[in-house]
Amino acid sequence: MRMKSFLLTVLALMLPFVSQAQVAATYDEPAASRVFRVDSDASWLRVLAYPDGPLKRFGHHHVIAHRGFTGLVEVEDDPLESTFALEIAVADLEVDNAEMRALEGEEFTDEVPKKDIDGTRANMLGEKLLFGDKFPRIRILSDAIEGTLADANIVTTLIVKGMEQKVSFPASIMLTDDAFVASGELEINHAGLGLSQFTAMGGALSVRDLLVLKYEISGTLMTDSE
Repeated sequence: MRMKSFLLTVLALMLPFVSQAQVAATYDEPAASRVFRVDSDASWLRVLAYPDGPLKRFGHHHVIAHRGFTGLVEVEDDPLESTFALEIAVADLEVDNAEMRALEGEEFTDEVPKKDIDGTRANMLGEKLLFGDKFPRIRILSDAIEGTLADANIVTTLIVKGMEQKVSFPASIMLTDDAFVASGELEINHAGLGLSQFTAMGGALSVRDLLVLKYEISGTLMTDSE
């Protein structure tokens, strides 16, 4: 009985110190976030656009590509709390690059004449679509990351032509201590990007409203010297 009484006394004396230790652990400084810089050379975007309308047989399947993302990603201790800001220079968008077309299968194997490529690019950058002279950059800002890294839904604010659109990107994210890769694919209509369909010949030839967007974005951990 004396030994039991002694142990109870010791435990009673220790409780205040245990409690203080737990409180201290609870209010430790949060782990510092890690900042990753987007690797422009390794990141890409491809938008597949299809002809539509009664005269669609006279149109082409187009691949609009971009290979120069810039931006920063701030990865938190909980990766789903991470944030990012990305930019795309509109002038760097490519139309029907042969290498990009070759990646998209049989529908894109035909060679598009240069005059058609130039015309498509002029229309894309013109006032009715991206208006590249006035709005040279597209910005993508994170709002939330839902799900898991392997099967995520990234809610963003997409700023095109100075107008904000809410766009959710499905993503598969691979994250290590010093690098990340996020990739995905979605179908989205023109209005979802803040754009209008291009039409010609009184609407007899147009771009199909539904676009297919594919992307892969890579980044590496920034060092103290950067």
